[in-house]
Amino acid sequence: MSTTTRRRTAMTAMTATALMTLLTVGAAGCASDGKASEEPSAAQPSQAKARPHDGLVDILVAGRPVTGSEPSGNAKSPYRRTYTDGELYVAVTGYRSMAFGSNGLERIYGDVRGTVETTVEPTLQRAAAEGLRGRKGAAAALDAETGRIRALMSTPSYDPSSFTGAASADAAAWKELSRSKDLPLLNRALRQPVPAGRAFHVVVAAAALEKGLYATVDTPTRGPGGTGHCAKASIRQALRYGCDEVFADMGTEVGQEAMRLTAEAFGFGEKDLLVPLQVETGTYDQGGDTKATPLQMARVMAVIANGGKQIGPRLVDKVVHADGSVQKPLAYAPAGRQVVKQETATQLRSALSDRTGGDGWSLALTRAPDGRPLALAVHAEGAGDTASAVVSGMAKAASG
Repeated sequence: MSTTTRRRTAMTAMTATALMTLLTVGAAGCASDGKASEEPSAAQPSQAKARPHDGLVDILVAGRPVTGSEPSGNAKSPYRRTYTDGELYVAVTGYRSMAFGSNGLERIYGDVRGTVETTVEPTLQRAAAEGLRGRKGAAAALDAETGRIRALMSTPSYDPSSFTGAASADAAAWKELSRSKDLPLLNRALRQPVPAGRAFHVVVAAAALEKGLYATVDTPTRGPGGTGHCAKASIRQALRYGCDEVFADMGTEVGQEAMRLTAEAFGFGEKDLLVPLQVETGTYDQGGDTKATPLQMARVMAVIANGGKQIGPRLVDKVVHADGSVQKPLAYAPAGRQVVKQETATQLRSALSDRTGGDGWSLALTRAPDGRPLALAVHAEGAGDTASAVVSGMAKAASG
C-alpha cells in the first residue's frame, strides 16, 4: 500500500470515529413509510425481551417492538438502531443516531436495558397517518378515562432509520431533514401550538355553562351577533354551525377573568407537562390569539367525555427492566381533577354528538371497540376539509 493510500485510509477511519463520538441522547416526530409490515395487535402479549448484548432498549407498540438493532461494524459503538415502520411511529419513539444524538422516548429511556411499553394503538395511528399523508398537520387520540394516548401523529414525517449510522449517507439524510422548510423533525402534535380558532368554541361554551349564563345547551343565546342559523343560536346550534360571532358575544358575557380561569382549568398555559415527552399545551390570549396543540384539544374533549374530570395524558404504560423489575411511570394527575361540573360535561357531550371544528381543526368524541370513550383532535394546514376526513377515518378505525 502506498503512503498516500495509507494516509487516506487513516483519515477515513478518523472521520468515522469522530462522527460516532457525537452520540448523545435527545425528543421526536411520525407517519407510515409505505413498506409492508405485520400489524401489531393490541391483544397480543409483549414479545420483546431485553437484549443485553446490544444494550439498546426496545420500544413496544401493542406488545411488539418497533425498534431493533444491527451490527454497526464499529468497535466503540457495535450496534446501530433500526426501526419498523419508522415514519409511522417516530412521533412516539423519536430517533437514535450514532452521529446526531437522540430525542423522544429514545432519549428519555436511553439508559434503560429492557422494554418500554407505549399506550399507542396501531390501527388508530395508521388511520391518522393515512389521512394526513401529503399534508402538514397532526393528530391525537386520548382515552378519556385513563389518559392513555392512543395515537400521536405528525406530518410530514420521516424515517429515523435513514440517519442512525455515521456514514456519508446518514449525514446527507440528516442534512436534508434538518434544513427542510417543512420541518419534518418538529413534533406538531406535541410541540407546535397553532391558532385554536373554532376549536376553542368548546371552552367558551363550557365557561358560559359553568357561570350559569345558560341553563342548557339548547337555551337561545342573547348576544347581538349572528345571522341565519346563528341568529340567537343555542350552544348546540352554534357549535354545529361554527358561529364565531355568537361565541365572541358569549366570551364577553363570561368575562375575561372567568374565561382565563376556565381555559387554565382545561390545561391551557400549563407548564412542565410531561407524557413523559415535553408538551406545549398552548396559550389562552384575551385578545383572541389563543393557540393549542392537537394533544391539548384532545385533552379538552376528554374532559367532556369523562364527566368533567381530567386524567393524564401519558404515552408509556410501563418499563420492564432486564432484571425483570417493572416501573410504572407516574400518571399525570392519576386520580383526576375536576375541571368543570359533571352536568356541564354532560350537556356539552350531548351537543358534541357530531364533530365540531373549523379553521383547519376537527374534534370528535367516539368509542373504542371495548366501549371506552376516545377524544380525537386533528389539525391540518391548507384549504379543504382534511381534518374532518382524518377524524372520520380515526373514528372508523376506533370502532373496528
